[in-house]
Amino acid sequence: MSTEPTAAALDAAVPPVSGNPAPAGHPMVVHVAPQAPQGVAPPVASKEPNAVVKYWRKVGGGSLALSLLIHVGILVGAYFLVETIVLENKVDFLSGGGSKAGQEASQSLAQQVQQKKRTNISKMLPMRKVVSTSANAAIALPDMPSDNLEMPEMSSMMGGGMSGSAGFGSQGAGGGFGTGIGTGGMKGVTFFGMTTPLDRVVFVLDFSASMKKNQVELVVNEMGKTLKMLPMRSQYQVILFAGGARFADRNWKVEQPSTFERIMVHRGKQKYRFFSPTKSHTDYAFDGSDNELPKDDWLTSNPVNVGRTMEELDKKETWGGTDWRWAFKTALNMSPPPKVVYFMTDGLGGSNVELILDYNKKKAKATLNTFLMHTSAGAPLMKEIADKTGGRFTIVKNDGATIPGDMYFGNKAKYDKELKE
Repeated sequence: MSTEPTAAALDAAVPPVSGNPAPAGHPMVVHVAPQAPQGVAPPVASKEPNAVVKYWRKVGGGSLALSLLIHVGILVGAYFLVETIVLENKVDFLSGGGSKAGQEASQSLAQQVQQKKRTNISKMLPMRKVVSTSANAAIALPDMPSDNLEMPEMSSMMGGGMSGSAGFGSQGAGGGFGTGIGTGGMKGVTFFGMTTPLDRVVFVLDFSASMKKNQVELVVNEMGKTLKMLPMRSQYQVILFAGGARFADRNWKVEQPSTFERIMVHRGKQKYRFFSPTKSHTDYAFDGSDNELPKDDWLTSNPVNVGRTMEELDKKETWGGTDWRWAFKTALNMSPPPKVVYFMTDGLGGSNVELILDYNKKKAKATLNTFLMHTSAGAPLMKEIADKTGGRFTIVKNDGATIPGDMYFGNKAKYDKELKE
């Protein structure tokens, strides 16, 4: 049996021939394509990476990205952990219930509120340098908002001139804001029971020789209480009058060359002459025009200025004569004009009411409050001045008690009897 392969077998074993058949007469060259081993995938041509990818791999970009992701995850986890531990709920109400824990919680909350207010004040009021070259200049302090100030809790800070009050205010009880003596956000302080404004107030006081010693002492003591309780930085002035007028300050002196002549001297140089052409203690003239009357600046309420004013008042130096006109005009000439004038006298003198009212309309349009010291002499005139300027009229008794004008005119016989006692 022959072992040679058959033609069919050879045909099956020969792979397909690629290319064109050889020309006749030339031997056929057969190109056999290499075959991949059975079960092995042919290799795939790889693509060369671009320059960015090569650089990223060179600098270790993959490690960097992984590190960043890990740190971000740690930070996020830490944030939620701290937020959970530290965050506290705001307490709007603490019910102490009388327990020790409740009291401690209330005290802690109060301390936090006070500390916050102090911080706000510190931020809003930076330190400033204050320089003054004038001996009479008032130190100007930065504004302080009243809503950030702590109100005093001591009722012992009350002064005179109040009735029926255990706290701040001229009437009622309690520790709230009012119109009586106090500090902070009140509307004013009192002078013989009458409320004064916060600033630009002039006190015109009778220092004539007819004022009794106890009356002068009463007025000086009342002024001490009032001025010491004026809010800081409020503007005030005090004018003394008799035959002529001057300001209550050490720089002002009175000379009396003759019985009916008074000369007001300012700083030893400037002189203002008043005299009586009719030789009357209640009728004085001024040697000059109204615009040339004694002048001085507004004083700012502070311990230094109040101390200087009280130093002069405490001398209790009176002089002869009584004339209202020049005292009113000197007060109304203040620049800027006063808002309120408090005028106190012990009787008649230069009582031309229409002249005073017309001058007020021209110069200031101020509210004029009038007081009579232990007398009813001149009460109708004092009431007219007060009523026509929106002020009030009051009679002050020797013990410091007051009689409102309306009450006096409602029962004159009763009160005239009391004033004679």
